[in-house]
Amino acid sequence: MKIKCPYCGFEGEAREFWLMYESVLYVENSNVEKEFRERPPYIICPKCRNGFFLESPYIKFYRKERRV
Repeated sequence: MKIKCPYCGFEGEAREFWLMYESVLYVENSNVEKEFRERPPYIICPKCRNGFFLESPYIKFYRKERRV
């Protein structure tokens, strides 16, 4: 799979890019609670070191509209 950086235009194999996963820890009464949000990986370009998502992290929240 080829990935293209939207900032510098570098195009390479997926293994050439770095992945960053975001996680949040919720602590309640000194117990760590599970987070229920899904977070897509953040892709980091090896050339310009800018990060981007392959798809919007908010795509599940978009309202599907009917076309008549």
